[in-house]
Amino acid sequence: MVAKYQDDFYQAVNQEWLNQAEIPADKPVTGGFYDLADKIEDLERATVKEIEAGQKAVAALDQFVALHQLTKDWDRRGQDEAAQVQQFLQPLLKIENWDDFQAAEGQLILDSYTTPLALTVSPDSKNTARNELWLANPGLILPDTTSYQDEDSKKDLLRTWSTMVAGLLQRFGFAEKEAQKLVDETLAFDQILADSESSRETLSDYWKNYHPTALADLTEQFTDYRIAAVIEKVLGQKPEKVIIFDGAFFDKANAIYQEKNFDLIKSWSIVQNMLDIVKLLGNQSRIDAGVFGRKLSGAKEAVDADKAAFRQARAFFAQIVGRWYGQTYFGEAAKKDVEKMVQDLIGVYEGRFDQQKWLSAATREKAKVKLAALQVKVGYPDQIPAYLEKRKVDVHKSLLENVEDFSKAAVADHFSQWGQAPDTSRWEMPGDLVNAYYSPEFNQIVFPAAILQEPFYDYHQSSSQNFGGIGTVIAHEITHAFDTNGARYDEHGNLKEWWTKEDFEHFEQKTQAVVAAFDGQDSAGAKINGHLTVSENVADLGGVSAALAAAKEQKDFDAKAFFENFATLWRQKAAPAYLAMLAKIDVHAPAKLRTNVILPNFDDFHQTYGIQAGDGMWLDPEKRIQIW
Repeated sequence: MVAKYQDDFYQAVNQEWLNQAEIPADKPVTGGFYDLADKIEDLERATVKEIEAGQKAVAALDQFVALHQLTKDWDRRGQDEAAQVQQFLQPLLKIENWDDFQAAEGQLILDSYTTPLALTVSPDSKNTARNELWLANPGLILPDTTSYQDEDSKKDLLRTWSTMVAGLLQRFGFAEKEAQKLVDETLAFDQILADSESSRETLSDYWKNYHPTALADLTEQFTDYRIAAVIEKVLGQKPEKVIIFDGAFFDKANAIYQEKNFDLIKSWSIVQNMLDIVKLLGNQSRIDAGVFGRKLSGAKEAVDADKAAFRQARAFFAQIVGRWYGQTYFGEAAKKDVEKMVQDLIGVYEGRFDQQKWLSAATREKAKVKLAALQVKVGYPDQIPAYLEKRKVDVHKSLLENVEDFSKAAVADHFSQWGQAPDTSRWEMPGDLVNAYYSPEFNQIVFPAAILQEPFYDYHQSSSQNFGGIGTVIAHEITHAFDTNGARYDEHGNLKEWWTKEDFEHFEQKTQAVVAAFDGQDSAGAKINGHLTVSENVADLGGVSAALAAAKEQKDFDAKAFFENFATLWRQKAAPAYLAMLAKIDVHAPAKLRTNVILPNFDDFHQTYGIQAGDGMWLDPEKRIQIW
């Protein structure tokens, strides 16, 4: 049955594609973003083959290609796997007691081992001119704390994980009984963490996760754990404070970081670090180590060896490869056109503040100050961080040994940023990634070159198509500065109240309506969490609103081209298991809802397609949400 635009806009626009699209066996999903990413990857893989065949020389990619020579040598990678793993795990295996573990943990972190102490350096949310030390909660085996609430699903998933891990441990030299003990104790510690950590929904309000704590107070909080000594080893000195991320977890952490849990912590650390490196070994080990991930996502097969080898090499040179891609394939004319579009949309946004009658003059002026301070990055970074520029491949070492060297250097660079002014020139995404982001701590929006092409943007597309594509993406990122999280930060990226109390209460009423619009919506049997996804849904609403206003100012405005290109962006086909997993952890709503729940909030959408009461896409005028 053919869908009507008035009843299911997403389905109607994408009907032909949805009927023909097939999810690749090595993926749980396909769609507009993924098709473009595959196209870019195919281009980069072809370039690497030309370089390796002596048909092309690209100096910027020399070290990346050198590492690719190691990642694709599966025979060498698979030699003496047990010996490689045992040698890598030796610093953990030789730990005999709780005192040993605490004495070793700081160096383990510096050597890029995973430990239960998740330290990171990031700007202070209330003084973004300085980097501070943050302490986060350790990762879980299952996607979220809520994943542990369904006993049947939990048992099924953890059974798969246990079988996979026990088999790998035995392959790498652990006796069957020892392997099972490591698995059982890891599961026991994982359950302790799951019982104590906050859910993704709770942590999605990241403005709430700022808990600066004096190191002296933190030390007193831990009665059986020398946390200050570990931190001092990592930083080379004692900081005055540490910023806690998951406050609820660390309220209970004293009972977790205890000698009574030493055996569990040691086993958990051994297993986690084994899993960290197993995909750097032989091909069969890589495939077998992906069993659990494929069950979670619904992918039917492992990625083939050639593609996996390329991706593993690229992972360590992503910024360098991305910059080369942007310089090579993103022209100056297109860059200037996109930059103009960004500035046009910022101008539209400023004008829209004046139209919001619910905003007081005081809040409106401060919003304009933040908007004017917004930094914009388009294409690719001007320079690569020094530690990446210095990254060299030693062909005489194994892949695992090279990765260890890379990781130690990256960790050293990371912790050296503590106490320094943040480097706002660094990009969190490489130029060849099909994505974009807003950084609240830097108040900047970033658009990698990869997303600045069809269907998002094409120099030869109509202005309405481009505004319905990249225009909505640009305005989406601008809106993140004023969403349920971003609205809490000022023009300098500091966590600060800059609204009047009355205005913010009104804003929260509006965003609560967004929560209600998405909460409980179905996605292949999974229920969407309106609170988890609210910031992205607010950004989608603002993105369409501002981009539509900008498109209507163009002489060639075509409403159908605008709305239909927007729906095309989000076309997607995914495995039910993948959608179920995302419903628990993803702050973005499913692709179909990003079209069908967002667009009915716009009068122009109803008028363009003649949508009337009783149609599937109809939304009563009084229920149409407009924030920005």
